[in-house]
Amino acid sequence: MKKLKVEVIEEYKTYNANTVYELEGDLIILSGVNGSGKSQLLKIISKYGNEPIKRNIIQSNDGNQNIKLEEIVLLSFKDNINIGNAFGSFSVDFHRNYALKAWDFYSDNIKFRDTNHFQNPIKKKKFYNNEFIFDNNGIKNPSWRSIKVLMENLKEKFQDDEIFNLEKEQFIQSLPLNFIWRNENDIVSQVGNIFYMACCKRVDEQLKCAKSTEIFDNSKWLKNAPWTQLNELFSYLKFKYRFKEDYEFNTPYMEETPVLRDGNEIRTLNDLSDGEKSILKLALLSLDEEISNDFKLVLFDEYDAPLNPSLTEAFYYVINKFYIEKGIQVIITTHSPATISLAPAYAHFYEIFNETKESPKIIEVNQFDYLEIKEANEAFYNKIKDQDSRIKELESLTKISGNMLLVEDKYDQIYKIAYLKNKDIDDLTEDNLDEKFKQNANFVIHGGYSTGGLYNVLNCMNISRDIGSKIVCLFDFDGEGYKTFKKIGDLKKGDDKLFLSLEGNIRDGLYRKHCEINKYAMILPIPERLEKYVSKKHSTFCFIEVESLISEEYLKENSKAEIASELFNFYKMKDDHKKDFWKDLLSIDKKYFEDFRPLFNRLEMFINDTNS
Repeated sequence: MKKLKVEVIEEYKTYNANTVYELEGDLIILSGVNGSGKSQLLKIISKYGNEPIKRNIIQSNDGNQNIKLEEIVLLSFKDNINIGNAFGSFSVDFHRNYALKAWDFYSDNIKFRDTNHFQNPIKKKKFYNNEFIFDNNGIKNPSWRSIKVLMENLKEKFQDDEIFNLEKEQFIQSLPLNFIWRNENDIVSQVGNIFYMACCKRVDEQLKCAKSTEIFDNSKWLKNAPWTQLNELFSYLKFKYRFKEDYEFNTPYMEETPVLRDGNEIRTLNDLSDGEKSILKLALLSLDEEISNDFKLVLFDEYDAPLNPSLTEAFYYVINKFYIEKGIQVIITTHSPATISLAPAYAHFYEIFNETKESPKIIEVNQFDYLEIKEANEAFYNKIKDQDSRIKELESLTKISGNMLLVEDKYDQIYKIAYLKNKDIDDLTEDNLDEKFKQNANFVIHGGYSTGGLYNVLNCMNISRDIGSKIVCLFDFDGEGYKTFKKIGDLKKGDDKLFLSLEGNIRDGLYRKHCEINKYAMILPIPERLEKYVSKKHSTFCFIEVESLISEEYLKENSKAEIASELFNFYKMKDDHKKDFWKDLLSIDKKYFEDFRPLFNRLEMFINDTNS
């Protein structure tokens, strides 16, 4: 596992001089409020910007090693917004075109001037110290990699005095045929040349085979073609678009420009979302091994800002496959709960705090501290992941054709079992439960709601007003549910309250009725044995959920249950068993479900309410 030591030598913004930060992990995720210093830290590490930043960066695995500035790359989602709209041009002239760009750099920066003898020794010193890859502020030139190759080529091909006095054609002819002038801020335009050179390489292989008895295997060659690699990546990431499956070379051009296709429809880069552009750029960077092989540390400054959960998964896949697996350390700054919750298990988390005049504090956070965020985001993402199912679910909620009980979490199966047991219906199985409930109940149950989700249903006016249907939103009797249930009474339409005054009692179920449509807000009825835990004294702290209404006699014997806490001496489900506990209830006696009876009596009262 890699460690990173950041020594701030001179003050930079909120970071004081002579401060040291140590971070551990192959993948490090930094979070914190705006202004805490996340982006500043990445700029210190990468020496980004126009200000000179004095710092020392040490990366260690088995031993300590200072990282060179050219081995660090800082990426931001802002860099991807204007990434262009084409994958570059390509032809047999690509070598000369690149050579001319190299000549422009050489003549402006390296070549001696007869009229300025004072500058010539300075140029010579910068050349041999490899300083031309940086500007005067120490910032890497976007083409620094090509500049480095250029200088190495000049040192190899020419004597000391010749290097600085080359003529244009002499200079161009000295460059190798595979020389490319790269601009890392414009990686997208390089794709055309990558494809073009791949086609040229194929022709060379075909010519070699023609001179021998070997048969050229095009299908085998295509497996490693750059467009095949990109298409396989896009397929894994579930992107709709693809490059064409094969390209032909006809000297001196490729037969067609590479474009992205969505089926038969051509898509330009402008058609892609900002999130898709961000992932596309990462994929293209990974394809260019000459670039990615030099990285030792990659910094992502809020790179996830335009990413939805699906693209966040793609983001982590690309990071793992093309960076972590290559031994490259990665640091991400984020504001996104989705990025935190979808992070792989090997990620290390830190939070940055900057509330005093001292340098920001960076404190490591155990991933279990984010368990609640992880569960909430997974629940939401699982809902929207299967789009067909989600559409059907939403349509069923907006076109009501029957009475509905909406409940928190994935406990709808427990309610179904309890209802059928109270109706003396036995022989329940996993396979027949839903069907038997449908046959015997005059309402449907939808689970998986959060407290906020139930609140939104009650506050939403978009659901059809089917006069023969009733909607009951049932809140758990925990701190959040109790507080939200009370807040229902404050909902207004203009100056008038939407819900009538509070009715009922704790044992039978407190409830409110909507003034205009057939909606009811209800909180879980509490049996006498649990009433002491939901008194006014404890109501904001208690956390009684539906499973605690099952007889305590049974819960004591079930290994999946446990005492809630030292303060609350009732039984609840262990977190690991919340999703599958209902299966244990199918075959037990109906006597264990007596405490559910007030709930279903109250529900029946709502359904039979002729004044609605």
